[in-house]
Amino acid sequence: MNNHVRPWYYSTWFIIVMFFVCWPIAIGLLIFRNKNIAASGKKTLFMGTTDRKKYIIVGVVMALVGLVSIKEHTFMGIALIAGGVALYFYSTELAKRSERNKKYIELVVNQGETSIDNIAGVCNTSYDKAAKELRLLQEVGVLENVLIDEVARTIVLNKSQPVVNEPSEIDLGGIFGKPAEMVTCTCSGCGAKVAIPRGKTVNCEYCDSPITAQ
Repeated sequence: MNNHVRPWYYSTWFIIVMFFVCWPIAIGLLIFRNKNIAASGKKTLFMGTTDRKKYIIVGVVMALVGLVSIKEHTFMGIALIAGGVALYFYSTELAKRSERNKKYIELVVNQGETSIDNIAGVCNTSYDKAAKELRLLQEVGVLENVLIDEVARTIVLNKSQPVVNEPSEIDLGGIFGKPAEMVTCTCSGCGAKVAIPRGKTVNCEYCDSPITAQ
């Protein structure tokens, strides 16, 4: 799990303010935040669709402010409109990438797909792009237990088996001899299916989102 503290200049409020002060800097901060997994967390790789809605709202506000002020302050008006448009296109690409990341999890983790060519086909992207993005997920720890063979064009996940300790009176709630019931849950963050003891809450090993087995 990521224990790094995110720098204040990566905070959403500061980036939104910077869009109205100097939007190129704001977009630069967004790009660096999304690339800096240590600062933003693995979960951000799967939140593009949610973030896109926020970015579009900010982009529309910027464009409207630009349209209103363009007659009196032409340069500032054009800059705000351009920033709103740039934010829209960036958020769209961010959403597409997060959807691909979720598909990678679905195919590699849930379905056990090993062919990168098949993965690229399902994700409607090229082999080179799929291989690059899978390698990135491996490097940042989302898919740290995979073996990628770009010669054979395959990816194999070494799925760790859940460790079940010997039953105890505490674990069994006083009912001796009854093992902990494992429940397969779907992570709301990345879509991975993981097995955890019923009643327990754990962080998803792929995106760090909390999962509770009801």
